[in-house]
Amino acid sequence: MNTASPKRSILRVLRLKNIFALAVLGMVAYILANTDFRLIWFHIRAVPLPLMMLLLCLQLITQFSLNLQWYRLCGTLNLKTSFFKLLVINSYGMIADAVTPGEKVGGELVRVVQLKRLLNYSTNQSTSLVAIQKSISLFALILLNIAAVMSLYGEFDFLKSTAVRIAFIAVLISLALFLLSLIFFSERLNVFVQRLPYNGKIAGWIKNWMQEFAEDTKEISRSPGRWIFQLLLSFGIWALFPMKLFILISEYTEMNLLVLFAITFVSYFAAMIPLLPGGLGTFEGTMSGMLLVYGLSAEEAVAVSLVFRFVTFWFVVLFSALIILLWKLISIRRKSIYEGQ
Repeated sequence: MNTASPKRSILRVLRLKNIFALAVLGMVAYILANTDFRLIWFHIRAVPLPLMMLLLCLQLITQFSLNLQWYRLCGTLNLKTSFFKLLVINSYGMIADAVTPGEKVGGELVRVVQLKRLLNYSTNQSTSLVAIQKSISLFALILLNIAAVMSLYGEFDFLKSTAVRIAFIAVLISLALFLLSLIFFSERLNVFVQRLPYNGKIAGWIKNWMQEFAEDTKEISRSPGRWIFQLLLSFGIWALFPMKLFILISEYTEMNLLVLFAITFVSYFAAMIPLLPGGLGTFEGTMSGMLLVYGLSAEEAVAVSLVFRFVTFWFVVLFSALIILLWKLISIRRKSIYEGQ
């Protein structure tokens, strides 16, 4: 009875995820069938250049704030680091994220490899750093998604169902509690892992990593101020995204900022569904569909989602490629100087 219950819960989560994926695909198909692509291009070209430059500047602030989070986290964990090298590492991770479907695990693996290569961290240190940063960032995003669902449940048909709303929030709360326990109760998890009766090579690596991860998370737990700073920084980084949408949407209509917060975070949650690389299609379809509800035409909704996606995704990919190119040129220059001595 007890063993069947967890399996049943997992199946429910997977079923909810599949239903959500089908709903998003249906939304994309509906929008594509009912839009004039010439009008979409017209609305995209109508975005004023000063406004576009402002959005790009805000995105750069977002990227540097994210890098600051990594930098401060390295300091918390007593790891020697470099702000620019972390920027290069995150650029490699962003490029990997762009070609990885859904949850972007590939980007995190690339970050681990680059942390070892550029900063000489051990595998344990690299994976612990990535796991802690990802946990903090996702915890903030999940809390914002819960607030989004609570504020939007009366606006959309698929959220008006009490059962769907409860299931959706239950999944988010479960994920939030898991991430919270991963950081603050890692010592108990470590004790459990160390007691497991497995002693193979992989099991040994997992036990060693878990022991070091528990030690690393203690550094955050011992310093509540640093934890609060990291969490507030994550909220600030995520909050910049709906602010960009608010600035962009003001060219078309007036909309409640809270609603735009909800639209942004639900769209990012949808982008985690592993359908296409970088969450392409699911993000744009979800955002466009939700904007339709608030009076935008199909062409305006698609134009807004495409411009927003360019600023927050494609521009970041281009910026990351530029940072990597700059790093390569610096490395070549240093090598030539060293060889010339």
